[in-house]
Amino acid sequence: MQTQPPTRAAFRRVSRGTAAFLMAGAWATLGYGLLLSAPNQQEWHDLEAGGRFAANLAVYLPYYILTLPVAIAVILGLLWMHGPTSTLLTLTSITIAGFVYWITVHDVILVAQPQLGTSIKWCIAADIAAVVALFTGWLTGPQKQP
Repeated sequence: MQTQPPTRAAFRRVSRGTAAFLMAGAWATLGYGLLLSAPNQQEWHDLEAGGRFAANLAVYLPYYILTLPVAIAVILGLLWMHGPTSTLLTLTSITIAGFVYWITVHDVILVAQPQLGTSIKWCIAADIAAVVALFTGWLTGPQKQP
C-alpha cells in the first residue's frame, strides 16, 4: 500500500494547528508570569492602594477578559479548518503582541513581578513562531474547496 504525499491543504492545516498551539503557549506563559510567578513582596507593599488598584485594573483585568477570546480562537484554530481561521489566528497574534506591549508600558508591574520580564520574552518568542507558522501556511497558496 502506497502512501500519498501530503497536499497543500494538509500542510495549511498543520501550520494553522501549530500556530494555534503556539499562541496557547504564549498566552499561558504570559499568565504564568502575571499570576503564578513569585512576586516581590517589598515592591507590592511599597505601592500605595491606588497603585495596586491601577495595576489590577490596567493589567490583570484585561488579561482575564482577553483569556476567553484567545481560548476560543485557539480552539477554532485547532478544530475548524476553513478560510477565516487564518485571519482569526492572525488577529489573535496581534492581540497578544499588543497586550504584551500594554504590560511593558506599565513598568510598575514589571518591578513588582520580577519574573514577568522573562515570561514576556518567552511569550514574544512563541508569538513570533506562531506568525512564522501562519506565514508558511500562506506561502502554500489558496486552499481549494472540494
